[in-house]
Amino acid sequence: MKPIRMKTKIGLVLAIIVVMMACKKDSFNTKPSLTFKDINGTVFGNGSTVLINLTFTDKEGDIQDSIWVQKITRSKGCTNFSDRTKIPSFDAVPNLKGVFEIGYSVGSGLGGAYPILPGCPANKNDTCYFKIWARDLAKNVSDTITTPDIIILK
Repeated sequence: MKPIRMKTKIGLVLAIIVVMMACKKDSFNTKPSLTFKDINGTVFGNGSTVLINLTFTDKEGDIQDSIWVQKITRSKGCTNFSDRTKIPSFDAVPNLKGVFEIGYSVGSGLGGAYPILPGCPANKNDTCYFKIWARDLAKNVSDTITTPDIIILK
């Protein structure tokens, strides 16, 4: 009988640890939290749109200052790019969770819904990735997330 009782105690301890870890995952902090969700592709040609989705959480719900996006190239002769965008105002609610959709147009198309990513001056394909972070109204800055590499065709 003792071995069964011991297994039950170990199972109970493991269950408590799993519950504690699950609760911690959904906790909200004063510092905004960003998590990479997805990007809509890996190769983008002229006229296409790069869409990056991030989930965010914020304890006070005041993640309404700015979001920064930095494109970092891995291709020699291509240039990096930085962008700061004001997050639209909304009614702050505690323990806010949501999704940011960040979009950029590729190429020189006019009238697009998103800002245009500058092309590679060396007229070649650009392998790059993005670093993204946000700041709330209390000036708390999130961790920086990094996307997987993408290729922007010449």
